[in-house]
Order: sequence, then C-alpha cells, then structure tokens
Amino acid sequence: MRKIWLWLPFLFTACSQRELPQQQTRDSEITIEKHLIPEVVNPGREYVISVRVIGETDRDSLRLNVLTATGVSLDTVWLFDDGGALHHDDGDQVAFDGYFSCRFLWSSSIIDEQHFIWRFETENFAGQTTAFLEIPISSKRNFAPHLLQVSGPDTLRSAFEGVIKFQAMVDDSNGVGDINRVLCTAQQKESAAFLLELSPEPQPGLYSISLNSQFAIAKKGSYDLFFKALDKSGVESNVVSRSFFIENKPPVLSEFSHADSVQRPPTDKIVAFLITVRVIDDQSIADIKSVKLEWKKPDGTYSKNSPFDLFDNGLPWNDNFDGWDDGWRGDEKAGDGIYSITGIFDPLQPLGDYLLTFYAEDFSGNRNDSITRVVTLYDAAEGN
Repeated sequence: MRKIWLWLPFLFTACSQRELPQQQTRDSEITIEKHLIPEVVNPGREYVISVRVIGETDRDSLRLNVLTATGVSLDTVWLFDDGGALHHDDGDQVAFDGYFSCRFLWSSSIIDEQHFIWRFETENFAGQTTAFLEIPISSKRNFAPHLLQVSGPDTLRSAFEGVIKFQAMVDDSNGVGDINRVLCTAQQKESAAFLLELSPEPQPGLYSISLNSQFAIAKKGSYDLFFKALDKSGVESNVVSRSFFIENKPPVLSEFSHADSVQRPPTDKIVAFLITVRVIDDQSIADIKSVKLEWKKPDGTYSKNSPFDLFDNGLPWNDNFDGWDDGWRGDEKAGDGIYSITGIFDPLQPLGDYLLTFYAEDFSGNRNDSITRVVTLYDAAEGN
C-alpha cells in the first residue's frame, strides 16, 4: 500500500504573538458535522478542510484518520480550533468556536482513481473516542471542466414582462456528474457587483438561470459577466465573458391626494390632513428607497425637518405624535404603492400658498423629476 504523505505545518506558542480566546464551557452530547470537505481530491493539490464539533470536547484539536476503503489506516492528521494562533497555517478562522480546521497537501503519488474514508474523531483525556464522523472521499487525477458555450441576452429592459434566461453548456472529461457548480460573477467598473449560480437542466451538461424585471432592483448600467464551471474537487473551467446592460428607469409619481386648501385652526388647536401619492417603479416598489416631501412656506422658508419621509407601511397617525419618528405618518395600507404622510397646520403658521414638492429615489440611485403641488392656508374670518 502506498503511503499518503499529508503536509501540515506546525508552529509553537513561542512563535505566536496572538493570544487564544477562552474556551467554551462544557456542553451536552458531542457530535461532529461536516463543514468544508471536498467530495473528490486531486493528487498534488492542497486543501483546507473543516468540521464542526457540537458540544465541548475539552480539547483544542481533533484527529482525522485517513483510511482505505477497506478500513486500513494510512495516516493521521490533526485539525485545530485555535484561530491560527498556535498553528498559523492551519486555516482556522476563530479560536474555540467549535470549527476545527487544517491545511494539507494530498499525495501526488496516487495516480489511479481510489476511494478512501476520512474518519474524524474526538477523544477525551483518557484517549477514548467520544464522537466520530466518517466521510467517503474519492481521489483521482482530475482535469478541468470545459465551458463550451454561454447564451443569453445582452440587455435587461426596464419593466420587461416574463423572464430572460442565461444558459451554459459544460463538458467534463470525468463525466458531467463531476460538475459541481456553474457560476456567473458580475463586475461593474472592475468592482464586484453580484454573483449568480446557474442550475442544472434535465439535459446533461446544460445549466441555466431565469431572471425577471425585479432582478434589476438596485442595479443599472453596463456590467461584465464572467461565467465559469467548477468540478467537485474545486478545479475551475475556462472563463467565458459577456457584456450585459441593465436598464432601470426612475420611479413615477401619480394620483396625488390632499386638501387644496385648509382653514387655519383656532388658538391652541391644530388641523391635520392626509397627503398621499402613488409610486410606481418598473422593478416593483421593492426598488423604492425613499419618497420625500419638501414643505415650503409662503414666506420662502422651509418647515423644520423638511424634507419629510412618506411611508407605505400601514401605520396610522396619532394626534399626540406618538410613533412619528418610527413611521407612524397616517398610511392606510402597507405595500399598496401609496405613500402617505399627515400634514399639520397650527395657528402660528403664515397664511398663503404652501409649496409641497415630491420626489422619489430607488436603490439604483434613480430620482424622478420633482413635482410640486400647492396647499393654501386661509383664515375664514379674514375672508382669504
């Protein structure tokens, strides 16, 4: 039986400048769960593996026994839960969080396909096994999958109906069953924008994803799309790139509803009236970031705290202003696209025409042209 040489660097406490966090307290029954474990390993490739231990083991390490398919032990590797403080290159991220990790190089001497069992074990100070997890692993010399073709539109129009679809055809010399994921990463101005994962179709090697108009929420402009496939051992295919333009138009305001004129209230009183506007967005109201109202007085000054936020949250207005800062502005029904606020006049407000200017912004940064409405405050006793 060939020896499998597993490489794992060790560094001692004296070489570390980090301090270990305190260990968890003892928990109940101990179990081991899979976290980062490849299904297939390639000769000569380095891997970071990780398992999660539920229940305190009183230890900062965990043993991995590498076994043949018939159960013969070939080698032992240790995983650590030290956050890299004691063993800097073990791949562990957070000390004593229950995730045990190690980094090692799988033997390059294994050429033919072989099957192994990775047995992860915890033990107590008496050397007794307290929990174990066995995972079957295949080792074979692997070749990268090949992305044959990518098809799909070059534009996503604002408010289009139905769906658009991207499709990718992938081949793998180890069989299409070795294909693990097909991904599309998008960049805008060389910065990461979003990630898509295509799903397998019934046709072998065909992957696709369907997008509707809501996909454009918080997105607009030109993007560079990069498609690639990964097999079960993490080997990546060639990359196929596409240009993609997402059209995202500004929100539209309509159906304004409010009083055209309001009589100034008597001393020590206020008068309240509901102001509403319907907001429509091609990507649905989920793309609406804010709807605002500027309140300009007849003397040319703006009301304190102007502009005000309108809400589509179904929360009423309370005459004692309770909840005002939390969105209790007088909206009648949540999610119907009608945004609301309660307008208020007190006896000290100047008479005349008040200019109410409305505008909305979506999550992609679009803002509609402002629309101004007029509400007149008058005094009945003065006849104007």
